[in-house]
Amino acid sequence: MSDTSTPPIALRRDALALQDVPALTALLNAIDAHEELGEPAEEPSIREWLQTPRLDLAADTVAVRTGEELIGFGMVTVSAHPDRDGRARVQLSGAVHPAHRRRGLGTSLLARLEERGREITAQRHPDLPAVLRTGGGRDPEPGAGPGGADVRPVLDRRGYRRVRSWLEMERALPGEALEVPAPDGAEILAPTPQQSEAVRTAHIAAFADHWGSVPIDAETWQLWTTSHTSRPEHSTVALAPDGTVLAYAVTSEDRPGVLHVALVGTRPEARGRGLARAVLARTLASGAEAGFTAAVLEVDAESLTGATRLYEAVGFERAHVYATYEKPVA
Repeated sequence: MSDTSTPPIALRRDALALQDVPALTALLNAIDAHEELGEPAEEPSIREWLQTPRLDLAADTVAVRTGEELIGFGMVTVSAHPDRDGRARVQLSGAVHPAHRRRGLGTSLLARLEERGREITAQRHPDLPAVLRTGGGRDPEPGAGPGGADVRPVLDRRGYRRVRSWLEMERALPGEALEVPAPDGAEILAPTPQQSEAVRTAHIAAFADHWGSVPIDAETWQLWTTSHTSRPEHSTVALAPDGTVLAYAVTSEDRPGVLHVALVGTRPEARGRGLARAVLARTLASGAEAGFTAAVLEVDAESLTGATRLYEAVGFERAHVYATYEKPVA
């Protein structure tokens, strides 16, 4: 619905397609600039995103256009497996160009995505309760952009509630030098491509007791770990003598010159041995030697594993706070 002071514009709604990669990248970068996030999108990453396993572009995405300009989009994905609470998780993603907000486009997009999410869960997980989940943006900060201030009123009106906060933490590289420890009974080294499945298995075990965790399927894992931003040479594993991956750090370069420690975990039975610190130390040292100027990671602000304390101990500092919103599928 348009503001009374704004002339109506002719809109066209269809689905995203791979040929929309340049337009979608431009839209996301306009939003990034408006919200002052400093996280510009690149076309190769957006192309990979649109090729997410089990994503049917024609049915699971929405594109809003005025003329030939893409001014809004939405996407629905549903987890292949239930989360730790036995729920099917419906992930909703989308945004509207800052110049076209406050006209009801975000609300109509969200309603359409919710409807599609209900359809998919009824098909794939008919016997499971389901939950709609979406990002609530960055907490607004003094002197910075609006963060999630634009989207959160829309989510509130649609019945979503903030359920989790995530800390983005940063560390300068090289920064203070870290000793790479050698824990008893574990070898600390970069993983080989042949160990990818072993790392995935370790990740599933490590996150089984984490809030909202869903086991990652092999196809999605392959996409993540072979993407153009993946930096496996800076990833690290702690190997037991029998080859079991006890702990791991998986890295990428989503922003030029910034090493993203995308995943860190330790199998429950191997916790308390300093393995997470060891893999982090080796990863940070590797990134510093390669010329990265900073490292960044995200952590559940309410994690019960002490992860935040670990990251602070190796030099990471809190930078930003992001929010996750949810509502159950009726």
